Amino acid sequence: MNAPVCSQALDFAPGLSLAADARCLHFAAARPLRTLSSALVGGGLGWRRHFCNFHVDKAYDGRAPADDLAAWLGERNLDADESLAMMTAVHLEHLALVAGEGLLVAVTAGAGNAVDITAPLMGDPRPVGTINTLVFLDAHLSDAGLVNAALSATEAKARALQALAIRDPHSGTPASGTSTDCLAIAATQAGQPSDYAGSGTRLGRELGRAVFAATRDALRRSRETRHG
Repeated sequence: MNAPVCSQALDFAPGLSLAADARCLHFAAARPLRTLSSALVGGGLGWRRHFCNFHVDKAYDGRAPADDLAAWLGERNLDADESLAMMTAVHLEHLALVAGEGLLVAVTAGAGNAVDITAPLMGDPRPVGTINTLVFLDAHLSDAGLVNAALSATEAKARALQALAIRDPHSGTPASGTSTDCLAIAATQAGQPSDYAGSGTRLGRELGRAVFAATRDALRRSRETRHG
């Protein structure tokens, strides 16, 4: 197992910490958080304490990603039932962290496989790259509220791509994401229950602002490295 090169407590309840090395970003919560995610391990709805973003080489074949993620969690003595795991070819030191009132957003991003989701599917080969987004909310959301938060995060991600004028290299049209994006929403379930986290709510606007800033910053960092 790789020894963490850095470990820090984060300004988010309940006791969220980050341990990072060249292979993995590991966010750990003091108690399980209610989650909604598209991750291969810990996807769907559930309760999770460990949130891992693993780095893979650009030559990674991706034949059994869920099995690989489960094995990597095991190497770190993390219970897969308590964990959520995603992967990226982006260098993890380009992580962008943005805090807001009652929230924290963590993004790693590369746009080498940027896609306009409205463009025709051409079966074109694309290089490995992805936008991985972790959203931590100190809020009590119903399942519908979690979906609403996911919508807000996705809208903000698309706005960040628009702001940087990133285009689908095959269609030439504005990109809305990449073909391998992953999103996780994690809520403490503290406070007054709510079904809403959209643009008509304070939480939704704060979430959107933070996701936009983190996605933009992460994309800028990966661009600078690619062109440096």
